[in-house]
Amino acid sequence: MRMRYQFLCLLVSTCLIYPATAQDRPTLGQDEQPAAKTPEQDKNPAIPPEKRLASWISALRWRPIGPTAMGGRIVDLAVNPENPNHFFLATASGGLFKTVNGGVTFEAQFQYETSISIGDICMAPSDPETIWVGTGENNARNSVSWGDGVYKSTDGGKTWKNMGLRESFQTGRIQIHPEDPNIVYVGAVGRLWGNNQQRGVYKSTDGGENWEKILHVDDMTGCIELAMHPRDPNTLLAAMYERRRDPFDSGNPIKRWGPGSGLYKSTDAGASWKKITAGLPKSNLGRIAVDYLQSNPEIIYALVDCEDIGKAPPGARLPALMGIQGNSRDGSATLTTITKDGPAEKAQLKKGDLVTEIDGKAVKNYRELVARIRAHKAGDEVTVKYLREDKPQETKLTFTARGGSSGRPFGTRLGGQSANIQSKQGPEGSQTGGVYKSTDGGEHWQRINSLNPRPFYFSQIRVDPGNEKILYVLGISLHQSTDGGKSFRSDAGKRTHADHHAMWINPANGKQIILGCDGGLNITQDQTKTWDFIDNLNIGQFYHVGVDTSTPYRVFGGLQDNGSWGGPSATRGSIGPTEHDWFVIGGGDGFLCLADPENPNSVYYESQYGRMGRIDLKTGGRQQIRVPQDKGEKLRFSWKTPFLLSPHNPSIFFCAANRVYRSLDRGKGLEAISPDLTTTLNGTCTALAQSPKDPNVLYAGTDDGNLWVTTNGGEQWDKLIVPLIPGPRRVNSIEPSRFEQQRAYVVYDGHYFDDDKPYVLVTEDHGKTWKSLGNNLPEGTTRVLREDVTNPNLLFLGTEFGLWTSIDRGLHWHRLNNNLPHVAIHEIAVHPTAGEIVAATHGRSLWILDVTTLRQMTPRVLQQPLHFFKTSTAVLWQGAIGKRFYGHRRFVGSNPPAGIQLTYALQDPVKRVQIQVTDIEGKVVAQLSGSNKAGFHQVSWNLRQRRSRGRPGGRVKSGTYLVTLKVGDKEISHPRRVIQDPV
Repeated sequence: MRMRYQFLCLLVSTCLIYPATAQDRPTLGQDEQPAAKTPEQDKNPAIPPEKRLASWISALRWRPIGPTAMGGRIVDLAVNPENPNHFFLATASGGLFKTVNGGVTFEAQFQYETSISIGDICMAPSDPETIWVGTGENNARNSVSWGDGVYKSTDGGKTWKNMGLRESFQTGRIQIHPEDPNIVYVGAVGRLWGNNQQRGVYKSTDGGENWEKILHVDDMTGCIELAMHPRDPNTLLAAMYERRRDPFDSGNPIKRWGPGSGLYKSTDAGASWKKITAGLPKSNLGRIAVDYLQSNPEIIYALVDCEDIGKAPPGARLPALMGIQGNSRDGSATLTTITKDGPAEKAQLKKGDLVTEIDGKAVKNYRELVARIRAHKAGDEVTVKYLREDKPQETKLTFTARGGSSGRPFGTRLGGQSANIQSKQGPEGSQTGGVYKSTDGGEHWQRINSLNPRPFYFSQIRVDPGNEKILYVLGISLHQSTDGGKSFRSDAGKRTHADHHAMWINPANGKQIILGCDGGLNITQDQTKTWDFIDNLNIGQFYHVGVDTSTPYRVFGGLQDNGSWGGPSATRGSIGPTEHDWFVIGGGDGFLCLADPENPNSVYYESQYGRMGRIDLKTGGRQQIRVPQDKGEKLRFSWKTPFLLSPHNPSIFFCAANRVYRSLDRGKGLEAISPDLTTTLNGTCTALAQSPKDPNVLYAGTDDGNLWVTTNGGEQWDKLIVPLIPGPRRVNSIEPSRFEQQRAYVVYDGHYFDDDKPYVLVTEDHGKTWKSLGNNLPEGTTRVLREDVTNPNLLFLGTEFGLWTSIDRGLHWHRLNNNLPHVAIHEIAVHPTAGEIVAATHGRSLWILDVTTLRQMTPRVLQQPLHFFKTSTAVLWQGAIGKRFYGHRRFVGSNPPAGIQLTYALQDPVKRVQIQVTDIEGKVVAQLSGSNKAGFHQVSWNLRQRRSRGRPGGRVKSGTYLVTLKVGDKEISHPRRVIQDPV
């Protein structure tokens, strides 16, 4: 009885200090786990607290949970020509993956270099163990990362060494001499958001120890393409590319053509170069891709972008435009969108009208309507018959020219040029770019097709190594020609994801093709008739992650070009989450996802430029969230539009375009509560936050550098002056404190303004004064800061090259990556009760870290010779129906470690460490031993009672247990709650 009384007293006193949380990670396994080790072990334990903290933090381990079902962007491939089952794939921002069995399994490589964004990969033809990687994705889209030069591996990718060109930022192409792997050429594209000198073509003759710049135009122009003659390695073709991004998330670069762009040829290994112009467009050129025909290198194909892309010849009758969008319904075409001031609006047509006939020809569906429009030219007048409220009506309509004010009637919606229209563009059509062919080694060129899908983002062309008639142009669709480029079809990639960037065609068998796209990896064995999607790659590019209050909790997030998804943080089964556990929430490019904390089945999501919605996961019902616009007003939404649910009342919904809006009913009835908060014509709000302490306090930030606060619910907004920022920088993240009413953290992202410095600031007075918290952070863009939910001194910071933590509110930072790859962290979700954080990586999907012990790593604890960390509530999970898998091609995420993790730290070595678990009656339930060396240690209890001879018995019952750490004559005890699975 006395022991029970002491136990209850200890329970009460301990809970007053550290209240148990309501939820813990699933404990799924049965075996005890070995203790975690730290660098302190086996070394002199007398180390300063700062180093001890770094040592303890380094022992924490992240667990990947996927998803993999949607893949992620693959930008290049390197295949062993002697063994097509041995190849590497390079991802845009998630490192390198290697397979030796044709994609059945992959080994992640190039994960912990400074930057793991890749522009190109090249395998030495004479030695497949020698691999070169050029860092920095070379596509000029708004969300790309950048690199720190080129790396080399001589052991098949196991280890890597940086070989220089650290200021090249993005890599276009690498070529290696077929016989001498020490001769290497690198096409450096250079900085996307600014000028720099380290651009052009570089050559090394000593394996990368030294570099010579052999082709340079200017500090705005880099090398995007570099091709080596298949039989003469001294002959090279280089495509130079002048491009630039502005600070805003527009669909295209602000500069994609320029006088610096062009095609160059060298026949003396780069000692001299000649600019090639014969047959190419005379206007400023853009991105160019080339590919040699392996069986006859005199034949070369090129894909050329130029300033006149999509234009029509003078005096040409232009394609017709009606100014509508629609769908098929009831044997007619229903108009769903009417373009303002377009032909349809001028003809008094309205949204909802059902078009039945154009110019005497019946219209049975929307496809037929489009065909009727395409049969006409600009200026044609036709009679349109339609139904409005079931009443037949007709009107006269005059078509205008497709292409509108841009003057590009043959252009595509995303800045490219349509296929197979060369006959419509007249004798000067070759001046508008497309597919070109040379039959004399690149000296002269002739256009053979108008096709160029979206030049700045794709610009990849491939010719079957053994058949010059078969060509592929990579774009949103995969385009294939079987007549040497005279015509292309756009369905060669059927049943693959859109947006294709990488292709390898087997030189010995043109039917075998490996294809990389925004949705991962695909392989065909029958020349595109059928495709096999490889779904075991953990390379999702997340922009955001949110969590719900389920048990186990679920995670939700949006991805680059792969929509929004949801799935479990852990499973009840014996294996972790797989691709089958995830489900789609929304389409397009996915961004913010937030679950209603009071109803976890109600999830808010969005796609690009403010297309927001809400889904009921039980019923599947959806509700669009529309922002009203005043007549004549043109709202501007960020690529990633900020929105939030009020922490005071989740029915209150806020979002921001260039103004802030509020709804009192879950997104319905939005009303503006701010003026235009931007400075520029293109500016948008990129950050929005409400104080958890005061519902009247909101902050908003913009991509053109403005930061605002209101302390009266939006009636008045004050523009904040932040003198620590050198000029306009994008406001990326705002985190009002949940502990201090006037405290808020703000993260600025400078890379859009050609500035990679970290900007982390805090205010204690609603923005009147500021303090910098970026003291010991290395150079690299800062993206997001989140405050812990229980420890006001604990912060988490996501940057372009990893994740950091501070236990002293930003005075000092420690890298928290550990086993997490050095990938860009775009968001961090701190779960309110589970003791975990979830990192949204832009390249390696989602990862989870238990921060229960990190919350307790205080300066006082670091000074103690012995510390026993408190843990949160454990759950006796019921288990689930087992999953059955056959074969090895699958991804399985990681569940939390088996059993309860009991953590302690020793400042000095000791003789013996024991951990004893007793029930409320004082009966010994488990007896464990741990490491006696200095450092940070974990011992796992499998939630089973001990049996005779120390063997585990049955699972314990729910209740409260006392866990005691015994070291010499010292004992530290903590109560530990064990509860039944809520389900």
